[in-house]
Amino acid sequence: MSGKLLNRESLKGFFKNGSQPNEDNFSSMIDSMLNKVDDRIAKNVTDGLILCPDGIESNRVISFYKEITDDGPVWSFELLKDTGDICISEVTEGKPGQARLIIKKGGNVGINTSAPRTNLEVDGVLGSTSKIGTHKIATVPADGNWHDIITDLNGYSAFEIVAQVGKAKSGKHSLLHAHAISTFGRSRSKIKCTQAYYGWWWNKIALRWRGSTFDYKLQMKTRSDYGSDQKIRFHIGKLWDDDIMTIFDKM
Repeated sequence: MSGKLLNRESLKGFFKNGSQPNEDNFSSMIDSMLNKVDDRIAKNVTDGLILCPDGIESNRVISFYKEITDDGPVWSFELLKDTGDICISEVTEGKPGQARLIIKKGGNVGINTSAPRTNLEVDGVLGSTSKIGTHKIATVPADGNWHDIITDLNGYSAFEIVAQVGKAKSGKHSLLHAHAISTFGRSRSKIKCTQAYYGWWWNKIALRWRGSTFDYKLQMKTRSDYGSDQKIRFHIGKLWDDDIMTIFDKM
């Protein structure tokens, strides 16, 4: 950070009784204050704190320094004026800032990438303690009858399904992990299941495809009636559909 910095005590010393402040002293006092026009900072009731990049050569709105006297920041918060994107960058002395997090106008978010192609794109190792598909989180009765879990399908589809049924001390339990893929209805659709169960084989969960070529669905059931108070709990994640195909159209 360039320029000699003066603290409040130093500035006060220029204007004590009997002192004769000079032009430089007044300049130091003025420079110590915020100016809406020069500093591109303001505040109002509607928008709150208003910040803008200073000048046309830099996108930086906020810079984070270890010490105020350091020559350069370690992190910067940028508003990319050509796109309107928001970027948090790690700054290394003598090198351009490395984008660590970018929020694109339109909703895409990138971590370690400045050009995310999906709602969230991570260029690196992604770790989590658990995973759940949020395309659908629901329950259906565990009554031995078929129930629709995904409907109104057309074209290419691939889903990952995890489902569970049973309660403590019932002697009837099942846990299923499956991949279901289809190329239009009435095609050679496939469902691959890995399933653990307790008790007899009819305690297991079943899946099937049904429907016409351009309007098909995925169904689920238990192979026996678990009782009126029992439900299959399941969550589904999408692995392929028409929305995912549009990503390749933009490449």
